Amino acid sequence: MSNFINIEKFKKWVTEKDLEDETIKGFWENFNSWKEEYPEEFKETFEDGFELEKLSTYIKSVSFTFTNWPDDDYNHVIIRLSFEYDEEIVGEYRMVFEYETGEIFDDVFHVY
Repeated sequence: MSNFINIEKFKKWVTEKDLEDETIKGFWENFNSWKEEYPEEFKETFEDGFELEKLSTYIKSVSFTFTNWPDDDYNHVIIRLSFEYDEEIVGEYRMVFEYETGEIFDDVFHVY
């Protein structure tokens, strides 16, 4: 199978731009804002009370997206982070980066 995308170069670019750390940082900012701004929803999600040590996060996927298909002038890198509580998936955080610069374009925090 031929590689039309150099995966090693892509991984290096993601690492050099620090996109994983930016995604994790963005997740915590959104998580803490959700906890403060929507306390009822937060309590409903964690019915038996919240214990930080039961929360875990992991990078679910990193993808390159042609956002303006078939043109190739508007592309993004999307990192999806899943978060679990007590070994059960609670939600997903997605951070979208400009491909040319690595700058944050958008993010989405979603609780299931």
